Formats: sequence, C-alpha cells, structure tokens
Amino acid sequence: MQRNRLLASLSQIDQRKIRVAGTCVPLAFKDVLWTPGGHQAHVYFPLEGYVSLLADAGDAHVVEVGMVGPEGMLGLGVAQGVPVAVVKALVQEGGWAWRVDGRAFRAVLADSVGLRKVLFSYAYVVQAQLSQASACIRFHEVLPRLARWLLMCQDRSPANTFPMTQEFLSTMLGVRRVSVTNAASELQAQGLIHYHRGILTVVDRRGLKAVSCLCYARDSSIYEAIFHRPVQGDL
Repeated sequence: MQRNRLLASLSQIDQRKIRVAGTCVPLAFKDVLWTPGGHQAHVYFPLEGYVSLLADAGDAHVVEVGMVGPEGMLGLGVAQGVPVAVVKALVQEGGWAWRVDGRAFRAVLADSVGLRKVLFSYAYVVQAQLSQASACIRFHEVLPRLARWLLMCQDRSPANTFPMTQEFLSTMLGVRRVSVTNAASELQAQGLIHYHRGILTVVDRRGLKAVSCLCYARDSSIYEAIFHRPVQGDL
C-alpha cells in the first residue's frame, strides 16, 4: 500500500488507532468527494493519486487553489469540528485512500497528542500554500503557472504521463483555452513536455522547474520545513 506521509509520521500506536477507525477505499477519476457548502462526513488520507481543490468564482468559472495527494489529507474541517466544505474536491488521478468516519476520527484525535500535533502543522502548511496560490493566480503568467501545475501532478503520480485535455487544463488554471494551448505549445517547443491527443508526458523535469514560477519551490520548502523527517511505517 502506497504511503501517506502524514500517517507515516505518526507513532505506531496512533497508526493502529487510525487503522482500526478507518478503511481503505478506491477513489476513481472524476469522483467528487464534496462540493462547497456540503457536509464532510469523512476524512481522507490519499495513499496514491491526487485530488484537486476547486474554488467557485461564479458564472460557472472555477479555478484550482490546491492539490492533495499522498503528502496530505482531505477534511481538515472535520478535524476542526466544522465539517462544511468550502471548495469542491475532485479526484484528478484515481487511487486508494484511507477513509475515516468523521466521528471516529475526532475520537482518535481527542485521544492522540501526536495526531493533533501533525494536523496542526498540516493546517499551517495548507494555509500557507493557499495564500501562495492566491498570489500565483493573481500575478503570474500562464506558462510558469502551467509548469508549476505539471510539477505538482508529477510529484503525486507514479508516472510521467497523464491523460490531459486542454479544456481540463484551462479549468484548473482558470484561464482561456487558447492561453493554455499557447503555453503548452511553448513548453513542447522547448522540449520540456510532449503533448498529443490528450496525453501529456513530462520530458524534462529540471527544465520545467527552471521555467516554473517560484511558487512551486516555496510550496515544497514550506512542506519540507514542517515535515522534514523521512517516511517511516505504513498502514
């Protein structure tokens, strides 16, 4: 079973508590875990794949403000006693996740200092990354944002190749499709990606990092500064 870094950072005792309280479930591509204003009945710790967090800007416009994979969890509101979603959670790459009922999770949380410490730290990371995403969306050009987004996908995927349509990319980045087309064409012309008939392959990761905006490095450094220990253990 692929590891989740938050769960792996817990003691073996706390991992057993989470194991007893939860179950491993499949998350399929395009599954919607919740929508804005909806009730969050569970928390999810992705073991593989990743989930996009989408903010509704009105008039049928949405933009991705975050992404969660095996490095994190979904459902901080449940842990904080406010199980109401503020964003849409859309599965972008399917895989397995450890799911825990909200009530059961809060019971484990009340009984575990270690879990509370991990979640407080992760809440800080999420807040910092959401702030960075807001600045990125407002001030950075499409090409470096696209490079950053592709790096984030690759970090959470076992492969370098993804099914990816330009319409989907334009939705994730909150820009017009023609803007994504131009940016993807430029990345391909530089030999950084290969894109053909809805299949995108990262060819040169180092090159993508070079053209990405600084937000990618800052997001990574924030996470590693808090969760710097190597992964140990597994569910």
